[in-house]
Amino acid sequence: MATLSGKTGTLRMGSATVLHVSRWQIEKIAQNKAYTANDTGGAKKRVPGAKDSAGRIEIKATDAQPIPVAEGAVVALALHADDTERNYYELSAIIDAIRTEIDISDGSPVAYLIDFSGNGPMVAYGILKPTS
Repeated sequence: MATLSGKTGTLRMGSATVLHVSRWQIEKIAQNKAYTANDTGGAKKRVPGAKDSAGRIEIKATDAQPIPVAEGAVVALALHADDTERNYYELSAIIDAIRTEIDISDGSPVAYLIDFSGNGPMVAYGILKPTS
């Protein structure tokens, strides 16, 4: 069994493949609600809540490619874990924040950090799809 490597991961915004992506991350969240009642023995119990998602994308800047999106934009994202076209997440997202990172002391490439929140359901494919 081979271990999956993210070194060939890709990002699509709408129909465009975004170049110079150095990392992406996504967090799947269940907003479970805690409660106590006369039958819980004074202990908290929980009920499944709404599902949500959020993440961050890091893109290395080039002199030929502007930031591919603006804060507040609604975009369709396809976050591929590899180049097989089988293992990816697909979702609509709202861009929350865009940061530009510059490290003068070590001369690292300039990076754009794009934070987003899910805007509806997220679909996972391939090995990223949960079993239940």
